[in-house]
Amino acid sequence: MKTKKTVALLVALLANFIPLQVHAGEDETIKIVYQCDFSDEERFNRMLNTLNNLVGQYQESLTDYKIDVVALGSCLPYFMKDFTGTSLVKTPNLEETQKRLRSLMVSSGNVKLLACQNTMKKKNVKPEQILENIELTPSGISKIISDQRSGHAYININ
Repeated sequence: MKTKKTVALLVALLANFIPLQVHAGEDETIKIVYQCDFSDEERFNRMLNTLNNLVGQYQESLTDYKIDVVALGSCLPYFMKDFTGTSLVKTPNLEETQKRLRSLMVSSGNVKLLACQNTMKKKNVKPEQILENIELTPSGISKIISDQRSGHAYININ
């Protein structure tokens, strides 16, 4: 009986000195969320450039990644195909910019584009006026906060 107690005491003491692998089994996926809340075309193209660079780097290095791009406020027109009846204006080079956006979506299954439904309601945008393959989120800013809380790195292009 004394031997069992001694062994139990030694195991308990050793457990305090052996580092536990807290991160063992943790998801190694790189998670990123982009906040797109601007209408400036040059800024939007800079965002697309950084996205293309990341996707290329991660694909080349075989790194698992997940990127969310959340459009809210004045960025929503980049995610739209029809402006009829809305209070939003089509940007001058929208077709070219959206071509780059579609190319990014095709080249990577790991980039998700999301449109803010709060902005859609305020600007009178119906779901069918949003480009195909874009998900809707009830609140863009809430989605960004949720992503950050789940470990996503936050990016906002200036």
